[in-house]
Amino acid sequence: MTERRRSIPKETFYNLPEEKQQLLEKIAIREFAAFGYDKASINRFVDKCQIAKGSFYQYFEDKKDLFLYLITRISEKKLKFLSPVFQNPGKYDFFTLIRELFMSGIKFAADNPEITLMGNWMFKNKSHPIYNEIVSIGLQNAQNTYTELLKLAISRKEIRDDIDLNFVSHLISSMNVSAVEYYFQSVKGEETGKGKFDENIIGTVDLLIDFIKYGIGTKESGGNGND
Repeated sequence: MTERRRSIPKETFYNLPEEKQQLLEKIAIREFAAFGYDKASINRFVDKCQIAKGSFYQYFEDKKDLFLYLITRISEKKLKFLSPVFQNPGKYDFFTLIRELFMSGIKFAADNPEITLMGNWMFKNKSHPIYNEIVSIGLQNAQNTYTELLKLAISRKEIRDDIDLNFVSHLISSMNVSAVEYYFQSVKGEETGKGKFDENIIGTVDLLIDFIKYGIGTKESGGNGND
């Protein structure tokens, strides 16, 4: 039986002071943002961190372990960024809620240019094995979230009750990824690592939300449903 691969740092990493952990994370994000996954260098990373190369392997199994750890940390940071939207989902109707989630995801990318460049590399290298590993996990988590939101929307008669929950939640999750991907690919200032939020994308997101609304919304919500 194949041994399950680690995707978190070793315990020795967590024994470091929090400030040291944050410094290593910051330098690692800069390395991957500047060079992408394949060209990122452990030697360059440890040199900038001013640690011995042997210390790196006390903290992480390899470069992939470090990259997956960073993705986990970025996901946690993004979830915290989105938390105001999730604090009171009943405050919004379903379509307003997902619009807020879409826009918050794009604003998070704009506010974190180095993270944006990491994402940009992934979306430009979809055939890379690590892309499928990361995106498949993220899509499943997002799909679970949207499934619960869809159930709530059905109970409030905002969307039709004859939809396939799994299919629609997968579709919306994929659209969300595509919206962020579009931002990554059109981000300005990539050469200097500076992201810029383009207000024009708001109209594009609104068109996307209208597309979803008229597809699964009830008449009461303004869609073309049969209810």
